[in-house]
Amino acid sequence: MMIAVIGASGHIGNNLCRALVEKGYRVKALIHHHSHSLEGLDLIQEKGDILDPHCLCDFLTGCDVVFHAAGKISIDGDKDGSVHTVNVIGTKNIVEACLASGIHKLIYFSSIHAIEQLPEGPLDESRPLVQSSRLEHDQAKSDAEREVVKGIAQGLDTTIIIPTAAIGPYDFQPSFLGQGLLALYNRQLPTLVDGGFDWVDVRDIAKAAIAAMERGKSGERYVISGMWKTVKDLAYLVEEATGVVPPKFTSPQWLAKMGMPLAKVVSKFTQRPLLYTYETLEVLVRCNRNISSLKARRELGFYPRPLSETLKDTFEWYRQAGVIS
Repeated sequence: MMIAVIGASGHIGNNLCRALVEKGYRVKALIHHHSHSLEGLDLIQEKGDILDPHCLCDFLTGCDVVFHAAGKISIDGDKDGSVHTVNVIGTKNIVEACLASGIHKLIYFSSIHAIEQLPEGPLDESRPLVQSSRLEHDQAKSDAEREVVKGIAQGLDTTIIIPTAAIGPYDFQPSFLGQGLLALYNRQLPTLVDGGFDWVDVRDIAKAAIAAMERGKSGERYVISGMWKTVKDLAYLVEEATGVVPPKFTSPQWLAKMGMPLAKVVSKFTQRPLLYTYETLEVLVRCNRNISSLKARRELGFYPRPLSETLKDTFEWYRQAGVIS
């Protein structure tokens, strides 16, 4: 059986490829740009673009299962429209290519951002998709999942994985969350901010996705969550893993928003990524604290490892990769 991984060089994608290869599966990886994240892995790499339908059909030739982990994340709007184009049109193209190529099964990586967070009660697979959001990324991911649902209606055997915030090793780019961890380690964050999120190990996401391929039900959605922690809690777990003392001050939301114009100027001047944006602040205050992965635990055997273990492993990988000393 040949397994196709689209978006293979990303944080989730390369961890998924590692787990698949380790289990003995034959893997064909589609990458958009050259990346070091797949070096040394016994798999087939092909360059391609999910916005090119012909490229996708060629890539899927001879494949049985497809993992769609490609996408574009933005924490600062969608100024050029690429967030919508990559996530929605790209997903539409992949669904249509799977149908045209006779793919046996599609595993689609959605996002907790695609689901309505409010009201605050337990959030599980029964929650509806976002209808209308000021956050461009949330809207794009919800619209992308709707394209997948259309494919299911046309007979495409599909299982949907809905992870929360992926955190963990092999974060080559690094991801936005990885940039935040490195900023904490390098003492580049002048303050923490109020709010929190649900954090889950990227390796556990990959294992859950493989379980969804092996025994997940067609048409079903599975929330893959870890543990909700405040930014302050996360910073102190980083201190436990590294010994680096975090900022003492935690800024309330209103103060952080007031300081946003200055933060943008500082980011531009220092050439450091802007980690606190209006969108990230909104996400941190709106993230549901009661996200449930009971269905995934029951049907996929999913069980997340402790966040402290994830952070320890992440910073050990950063050291081995030469990202930190």
